[in-house]
Formats: sequence, C-alpha cells, structure tokens
Amino acid sequence: MPTLTLPLTRAEDGTQYAGVYSTVFLIPTQEIADLLARPHNANRVICRINDTVEIHAGLMPDGKGDYFMTVNKQLCQKCGLEIGDMVKLEVRPDDSDYGMPLPPEVAELWELDPEAREVFHTLTPGNQRNLLYQIDKLKRPDSRAKKAVQIHDYLKAVNGKLEYRGLNAFIKADNR
Repeated sequence: MPTLTLPLTRAEDGTQYAGVYSTVFLIPTQEIADLLARPHNANRVICRINDTVEIHAGLMPDGKGDYFMTVNKQLCQKCGLEIGDMVKLEVRPDDSDYGMPLPPEVAELWELDPEAREVFHTLTPGNQRNLLYQIDKLKRPDSRAKKAVQIHDYLKAVNGKLEYRGLNAFIKADNR
C-alpha cells in the first residue's frame, strides 16, 4: 500500500472546504488509485502517521480531481504536527464494517439486544460511524456502555429515524 510524504496544509489553502476543516493532507489521485479502485468502502482507509499513530480516516474529493484527509486539532497535538510539516503517511484499505473498530460495549449490547442491532443497521454508514465514534471516544468502559444503551434505546424509540437534536435531548434527560 502507498507510503506518502506530504505537508500538513491549511484547508483554505488547498480545498473548497475552508472554514469547515482547519488542517488537511492533500493527496494526489494517482498516489491512491489502487485504493480508490476497490469495490467496497473505497474512500475509507487506515493511515499510520509518522510511524506512530494509526487512525481510521476517509478520503474526500477536493473538488479539483484529487483527495484530502482531514486532521483534527487533537491529532495534530498528539503527533506534534504543525502547518507545513512534512509527514509520512502509510495508507492501507479499511475493510472494516463501519470504517472504525466496533466498540466492545456495542458488540456486547447487540448480543443481548438483537433489536438494537437491527435498528442500528437501518442507518446510513456515515450515521453508524458517527454514533460508534460518539461511544468509542469516551475513556471509561462504563461510560461507553451507558452511551451505547442510551443511543440504542433512542433509536428503538424513534424506529431508527435518527435526529441528532432529539438524540441529545434523550441522552440529557436520561442523565438527570
């Protein structure tokens, strides 16, 4: 799989998405053509940054025929990255079901509650990944388990019709 050395760039300097994202890696299509030719999840990748941190990421079209990968502030801090730094990226396909690892708390919940799994899978892949991320970003296992139950209870209550404001209100009410 490709190993690239690219500068960390301001989104406003290389994409039409300035203001939405702050820092990105601009990736020429020819460097990742084999990855993009995959039949399933072609834009989902696992990327090792400077031989240290590994992330699940998405390749997004830049509007000019190439691609970019967003880099959030926390990742920049964790890897010690600054605008203009040349960064080694080892990119390989992400063939996982959700574009990220399934949190064990969710897998356990699905074993106990098949209806929760069923309603979760009515969501779009992007919404599935977003909700799994919301669970996985919590540090403590008991917090992840509680959030998983809350999200799935909400989804069952609304028959899988996800509305983030409603979900947030549901979780807030449940936490009282």
